[in-house]
Amino acid sequence: MSSSPLLLILLILLFSPLITNAHKCSQSFADEIRKNLNSTGVQNCRKKTQGAEFAWSFDKASRRLDIAFAAKLRHETGWLAWGLNPMGPHMVGTQALVGIRRRDGSLEKYTYNVSAPTKTQRCPLVPEEIGLKMSRFEFFYMEALEYYVILATILLTDEFNPSSTNVVWQIGEGVAGNQLLMHPRSLQSFDSTAVLDLQSTQLITHAHKRRYLRTAHGVVNMVGWGTLLPSGVIVARYTRIFPKPCRWWYDVHVSCQSAGYIIGSGGWALGIWLGKTSTYYKFNIHNTLGFIIFIFTSIQMLAWRLRPIPSDEYRAFWNMYHHFLGYAILALISLNIFLGIKILEPDHVWKWAYIGVLGGLGMLVLAFELFGWIHFLVKKTHPD
Repeated sequence: MSSSPLLLILLILLFSPLITNAHKCSQSFADEIRKNLNSTGVQNCRKKTQGAEFAWSFDKASRRLDIAFAAKLRHETGWLAWGLNPMGPHMVGTQALVGIRRRDGSLEKYTYNVSAPTKTQRCPLVPEEIGLKMSRFEFFYMEALEYYVILATILLTDEFNPSSTNVVWQIGEGVAGNQLLMHPRSLQSFDSTAVLDLQSTQLITHAHKRRYLRTAHGVVNMVGWGTLLPSGVIVARYTRIFPKPCRWWYDVHVSCQSAGYIIGSGGWALGIWLGKTSTYYKFNIHNTLGFIIFIFTSIQMLAWRLRPIPSDEYRAFWNMYHHFLGYAILALISLNIFLGIKILEPDHVWKWAYIGVLGGLGMLVLAFELFGWIHFLVKKTHPD
């Protein structure tokens, strides 16, 4: 009944954002950028959220920063934005370079200052002068990779610290004239910030602590709610009689359920904290299902202590309630995990890893069911 390989796969996913965040950009992009930068070299190149890629080089003596930021625009109209923020790794205060693709395919470039009123859409986000000193600003289409690229050379002023530079980027679809409309409200859109040490080309990871906590929330719940609880149900349903009566089935069942409940509750509590501290996004269906799952699993844990003795006349009704509620919880857990994966928009390995977990458990159930029916038919045909 061991599910340790499945648990190992899920736990490895906890560290995948750290690995993914450190991935250098594609070799094809780096090669194309070197051709376009001409005399400017590329010191570092990294993949970013929303499928974007970012290459840069920095000269400490002259404080010259050369950047190339690229991504695909998948709609007829769209915009690509990259900027620096002297105030912190967030949108408000960003001095942005923006490239716009019009419906007719024409390309335009502008600069924008992002303020609190424009972020909350109380004021339109329209072009204006920014504080960045630039000797080069281009926006073009890289046909070989189907990328739209912002290329710029910036002289960093004293308000920017090269060892801790706040970089912000964004990709949007809606444009009204020169006014940028709201970008998609996905987590990846809200996570499009980084703090870079331009001098050592290192990513300062504390700016992404919330992203790692969200990942921990997802993985812990996949392990607790999504793996241990169904494993405990399988133990209770099948190992009492088939394939061989096991006198330890109840202890294993309770251990799986207790561990799953404790781990899942920890993940749920972390999710509650993340929801309370989030400012710009709410996921009401996911949150509501998580709350229902926690309440129902808590009831199931209490039922373990309050179950009637086998000879009690109400034991049959308790069994029906306990089984029905347990299966309902498992269905809600699977649904909510897939909702969470859709919200996080991680690498596809997440979804397929959990599908693999469910597939493995499902195959185990199918094997037990087939064995049970074969045993039943054999006993019916040959009662002696």
